[in-house]
Amino acid sequence: MQTSRSIKCFHLRFALAGLGAGLGGAAGAAAASADNLQLTPLEVTAPKDVAVPQEQATTASSVIGGEEIERQQIRRLDDALLLVPGLSLSGRQAPGGAQTVRLRGLGPRNTRFFIDGVEMSDTSQSQSQYPAGEMDTADIERIEVLRGPQPGRFGPDAGGGVVNIVTRRPAGPLGGRVGAEYGSFDTKRANASVSGAQDKADYRASLSGTHSGGYSDFSRWRGGQEKDPFRQWAAAGRIGVQATEDLRLEATARYQRKSLTYDPATRDNDWSRDETERFLRLGGSLDSLDGRLVHSFGVANTTNTRQYWGEGTRGDTYDGHKTRLDYAANAKLSDRVTLGYGADATRESMEQHTPGFAPLAPDMRSHNWRGGGFATVGVTPVAPLDLSATIRGDRHSAYGGTGTWRLGAAYRIEQTGTTLRSSYGTAWQPPSLYERFDPCYGRADLRPERSRGWDAGVDQSLLGGQLTAGATYFQASTRDQINWLYGPAASPACSGGGYVNVDRTRAQGVELELAARPTATTDLRAAYSWQSVVNANTGQRLRNLPLHQGSASVGWRFLPAAYANLGLRYRDMVENYGTGSAFLTADLRLSYELTDAVTLHGRVENLFNRRYEEVYGHAAESRSAYAGLSARF
Repeated sequence: MQTSRSIKCFHLRFALAGLGAGLGGAAGAAAASADNLQLTPLEVTAPKDVAVPQEQATTASSVIGGEEIERQQIRRLDDALLLVPGLSLSGRQAPGGAQTVRLRGLGPRNTRFFIDGVEMSDTSQSQSQYPAGEMDTADIERIEVLRGPQPGRFGPDAGGGVVNIVTRRPAGPLGGRVGAEYGSFDTKRANASVSGAQDKADYRASLSGTHSGGYSDFSRWRGGQEKDPFRQWAAAGRIGVQATEDLRLEATARYQRKSLTYDPATRDNDWSRDETERFLRLGGSLDSLDGRLVHSFGVANTTNTRQYWGEGTRGDTYDGHKTRLDYAANAKLSDRVTLGYGADATRESMEQHTPGFAPLAPDMRSHNWRGGGFATVGVTPVAPLDLSATIRGDRHSAYGGTGTWRLGAAYRIEQTGTTLRSSYGTAWQPPSLYERFDPCYGRADLRPERSRGWDAGVDQSLLGGQLTAGATYFQASTRDQINWLYGPAASPACSGGGYVNVDRTRAQGVELELAARPTATTDLRAAYSWQSVVNANTGQRLRNLPLHQGSASVGWRFLPAAYANLGLRYRDMVENYGTGSAFLTADLRLSYELTDAVTLHGRVENLFNRRYEEVYGHAAESRSAYAGLSARF
């Protein structure tokens, strides 16, 4: 543990030193002007080479652009997702801790994350999930959130929806960004990136790090005293080559390592966890038939590792691995008909070693594979009407074959800027390897979850696009839901409990979203969700999800070079092994452009110093302030 922390400190000092030199060089270099203040559109901007436009038109979706992230000084992925309706976070435990993500009330296993085309779920965890937390947000171009079942190119297991993250690409022959900030809890953040293009090749590389002294994860008013520190660093890179006029080849890689300390919900007793996340994807795209047929292909390998230290653990490790092949194509059959089709195959494996938690239990190694193919047809029979249909078939090494599907329709009223849309789809999610084969809690006879959902909504654009709004009503249901329940121990080497197929759930809700620019110097964004999830066996509402939640931000460019933004967040009370507070918090952000290339920024989080717990026993961050510089060259 001590060695790994020293390594992280070295990397952070290296990044900060590089940033200091970069800032000095950038201040004297000619740079492009800063991005203009503009609203991020609400429509999906998925890559054109694989997306069927009629299917996009029928999907309830939100986009968080890189400019929005920069204006609101968002430093974590989970904070960016607060801008999206219909999305719930589990609540942050420990400084630097990640949060599980749910869409439309379905479990985290039903939300799939993609980063630059790489599927990120970790089969060594329960729910086979990807928790959202620290990420170099300066490297993000946009985050697309597609709500509702997406059984086509994203796979059969996205019953809640998809979070698709696209990182920045080279914007010119040579350029870069650097940034550094310091603030409360002795927190230091730094990032740097460089990109360029020459002839037929382009590249981008980035480095980022965070070091925080932290605060007591166990709430101070319950007796928490000892600070819980957090460290993280990450590196990413992309190289692209235009091999021919029609063929592009690309390699993308990412590595992240973090170490955090945390407490249980009942006492100030430190545990710590080291995590790594890495992936490499090799792929490309091929245009044919004068661009009417576009192919996309790739192979990706991902690895997630976790190691635990503290009471009851002795360096226990959980490692998940995944190799995924994917192919997708988009054929424009006519001006009114588009066909998308493709296939993918995945091999998952995990290793587990628990000398502290279950010293008598054997080490676990397991794997499975699955593969499937899909076809999506998009038709525009008349100009205002878009129709889409998707069918997908999959085969799993343990569960055999299954099918999923989706239908969608959208109708545009050009005279009023109104779009009416609706969709219905199904999903299928097998249990993770951890849930099946953990020596203590796993159950090899678990059945896959099955879900279905539908929605109906309206999108409205007014004032020439200066105001966009969306409203959606949805329903979703799940059967054979997998939960952990206490029960007899699987063996004398284990404590009691395990994973079982126990629940059927029904969810319904309303999602509202608004983006507006009332004047040339002001902007507004708001999101609100009402969702109710009921245990269909008992009729009782599940209170581990908030009934009401929402966020809003108001921005004002009060000087040509100065911008202010006030953000609000509300979340209803939740019950999950204790009560998580209902709360309303405010953040204030300010930025000032010292030159066309250099910006000074600062923010105050939890402006009114509200005392609350998102998760019972775990403190939320008190009022805190941060300031720093960012530059482009």
